[in-house]
Amino acid sequence: MSPHNTLLKTLREESGFTMIIALGVMFITGLLLVAAFTVANGDVHNSQRDVHAKQAYYEAIAGLQQYEYELQAEPNFWQTCKTVESKLSTEEKSGESLAEQANKEKEHVKYVVTPLPANKQSACSTSSPFTTMIESKGRYANTFRIRSTGYGPSESNTAPRVTRTVIGTFGVNGFLDYLWYTNFETEDPGLYEENNATLAAQCKGKHYLEWKGKYNCPTIEWNGDSIEGPFHTEDYARITGTSTFGRPNHEPVDPVEMAGTYSSPITNCTQAVFNTASKCAEVSKSLPLPAEDTSLKFYLEASGTYEGETWLTLEGTKMTVKKYNTKGEIETKTGVSMPPNGLIYVKNTAAGCPAGVFSVEEADTSTEEKNAKTCGTVFVSGTYEKSLTIASEQDVIVNGNVSPKGTTLGNTPTSAYVLGLIANNYVRVYHPCSGGTNGTSWKNPYVYAAILATKHSWIVDNSGCGALQGELNIVGALAQNYRGVVYRNGHGYEKHYVYDERLATDEPPYFLAPLKAGWKITREVSQKPG
Repeated sequence: MSPHNTLLKTLREESGFTMIIALGVMFITGLLLVAAFTVANGDVHNSQRDVHAKQAYYEAIAGLQQYEYELQAEPNFWQTCKTVESKLSTEEKSGESLAEQANKEKEHVKYVVTPLPANKQSACSTSSPFTTMIESKGRYANTFRIRSTGYGPSESNTAPRVTRTVIGTFGVNGFLDYLWYTNFETEDPGLYEENNATLAAQCKGKHYLEWKGKYNCPTIEWNGDSIEGPFHTEDYARITGTSTFGRPNHEPVDPVEMAGTYSSPITNCTQAVFNTASKCAEVSKSLPLPAEDTSLKFYLEASGTYEGETWLTLEGTKMTVKKYNTKGEIETKTGVSMPPNGLIYVKNTAAGCPAGVFSVEEADTSTEEKNAKTCGTVFVSGTYEKSLTIASEQDVIVNGNVSPKGTTLGNTPTSAYVLGLIANNYVRVYHPCSGGTNGTSWKNPYVYAAILATKHSWIVDNSGCGALQGELNIVGALAQNYRGVVYRNGHGYEKHYVYDERLATDEPPYFLAPLKAGWKITREVSQKPG
């Protein structure tokens, strides 16, 4: 065979070509397997990271819940500027040696919760918590924020732990959101039932639409009054003259509300100045008043409990206390420390409080004082340098200016301490008057407090007697069952009520306990991982 034919035969043979194809297929298959393994490994890694991220998120939520728990136990907890954190339990670290636990201390943190300063503030300050923590303007006014960072497992020995962060916004919803609250806008039947028991029985417990056209229930007009803050009534407000509701140019706009369930259609918008977006009052949801303040008794300490008629003169963190002794004589104790938990409750003695002790025409007389010896009635005046709630089983009687220490009367308070006055019956302004002549009282009184009358009203004693005493000034908040009388036919006081912004975020000790309200998370935002 010629050399030429031998070469052709060799080129036509396929044994080597088959091997090349096999090697190529194996190479490509190997590449596919590597790619598939890489993809699968990436999916496993992503799935694992997703699990770790969810663990971190749930830890962050647990941090929010823990902070909310701290606020429920102590509503002023936010003022401490404290960081809240949680670490792995002993059982959760049981698989590690002591050396490993020491080296991995940072990895044992489950969540860390830190307070966030308000807009344009650098950090939370315990000396000025309202300014540094509470938002003062805009949509989130009267709220504060915290950051909760949750920690999940590490991806590897060298990688940092997976974290997720949630921002929680806290706000308070309740009666302290309003400067003015009434359940009924009619005059308290307890103020006229001794003279007209039939009418009192007809009007008691009825809103406008329930008595309209049936009974002539006495209403109190709004005429020339000034309510500089949020306003809410469960009833219909009778506006007959020029009054001002809400603060002009305030951000956010003050609500001026009448509950739609009970109120008449609001048609008197042009007779008053409404500093609201609609330039009128607005229909709102109902906000029921609690029946009584008996839940306060569960928080009492011995040092804050008194029985029978009591006089308190507040003096910073101390007070002067006057009471009747067993001989029927008034005893005075000075330099008495306020109770550690800030709650004072004056209850009836075992003998009970006689019926008919209080009469609006005979208020503040020596006879009333003598007959009320066994009643849980407390007189209050002076300056306070500690947050305090003073409650009574009967009446609270303001018999002198009441203000935070260091605050000039008429100025906005800037301190961190607030006062609450709660009466099961009436919160009264001391105004003795007889035969048309004012007795020992004072002009233009100031009361810096949150005031709550759960069954009756905020009133001026003998409001229809004597010369006009100027303006009755409240810097705080007022909630009452019935509309009380402070001015009558040129007697008593004209009203000047101003909302204390601090009450939107703070509260006197246990003040909201009977209202079943407190701090709540109003907004929750999960931040994207960095």
